[in-house]
Amino acid sequence: TDIIDDLIAFRTEVRNGALLRLRHEGLDKDDAVVSTTGPYYKNPVSYAEATLSYYQCYVCERPYFGGIRRCDDNMDEEQGRFNPSELVCAVCVPLRQLKTCRTHGSEFIEYKCKFCCSVAQWFCWGTTHFCSSCHRMQERGDFVTKKKITDLPSCQ
Repeated sequence: TDIIDDLIAFRTEVRNGALLRLRHEGLDKDDAVVSTTGPYYKNPVSYAEATLSYYQCYVCERPYFGGIRRCDDNMDEEQGRFNPSELVCAVCVPLRQLKTCRTHGSEFIEYKCKFCCSVAQWFCWGTTHFCSSCHRMQERGDFVTKKKITDLPSCQ
């Protein structure tokens, strides 16, 4: 039963984190949750599970927020292959000089876009930070993940 207890604890941690993230992203006010005709009306936990991606950290084995699930749909086969050791939460990332907030810990640290150095608003596939501009390019099929460094937007 230790394995079952561990799985229940993991799922509970994912659900609690997903509800917090849902509120943080403002998705708890989405029509899917608040409209009487919404598929997740008054059921934010199910909406969070259907909308958000969580991954298990390779280092500490705890769950962490890895992005909006629809980004997984835009992942091509090459991006879908990854090394599990790349899935590392913000707490375990090897940047020990990172400060953490006494109230929020490291859950809501801001990162820069991997492709242009703007503040990232998107975190996809559990590994990659995007600003909105680079994320839109990726969603349109103008894959910044496949561009040469010289073809990426320059840092400001």
